[in-house]
Amino acid sequence: MLNAQFFTDTGQHREKNEDAGGIFYNQTQQQMLVLCDGMGGHKAGEIASQFVTYELQKRFEDENLIEIDRAESWLRSNIKDINFQLYNYAQENNEYRGMGTTLVCAIIFDKEIVVANVGDSRSYVINQRRMDQITSDHSFVNHLVMTGQITKEEAFNHPQRNIITKVIGTDKRVSPDLFIKKTQFYDFLLLNSDGLTDYVRDYEIQEVLNEEASLDDHGEKLLSLAMAHDSKDNVSFILSSLEGGKV
Repeated sequence: MLNAQFFTDTGQHREKNEDAGGIFYNQTQQQMLVLCDGMGGHKAGEIASQFVTYELQKRFEDENLIEIDRAESWLRSNIKDINFQLYNYAQENNEYRGMGTTLVCAIIFDKEIVVANVGDSRSYVINQRRMDQITSDHSFVNHLVMTGQITKEEAFNHPQRNIITKVIGTDKRVSPDLFIKKTQFYDFLLLNSDGLTDYVRDYEIQEVLNEEASLDDHGEKLLSLAMAHDSKDNVSFILSSLEGGKV
């Protein structure tokens, strides 16, 4: 079980916070981290992100032990089902049609994590030397990077960096990307919305986390950094300390 905290700020340019997330435990005290970034007019973005977070929480809390070899299929089937529910809810309510949310979540095991991702919220593992992104954004700009049309540096300032190619809730069927990552050589696990990494660069995040400080101080400093860079979005992330790193 990791020491983990959820941090969120509406930001200086938004009236409401459409991000949601949390740290949840099942019947055997296994831990799951969830982060969602909602979108859609009216209150739709808030509803989508809260719905997905709550549904995952409820299903996970009802579970007993999830073996690591079952974690991927558990995440895949539940996320597909929750997507279908959200899609149908939006179809039945005109004011919510087209609403959706990103999702990044992780089930924690002793020396590994199993991560699921839909959209452009991210997961990283970090130590003093490296900041490794586990997930791959479902976004137009990331497609341009992956196909060699633009560089990562160009992507950071690209005017179309907010175009997402896959989210939960807008299509009847969606399938998450799934990743298994060994964690024993890392100090931190970070799950975040684009409100953080669209404005704060990787090396800046690493510099903050390399300082001697509590998890709470690290988190507050990252929030302040996003505000200092004039983040135009809600800023949310879950920061967890890992056992490894000092090897």
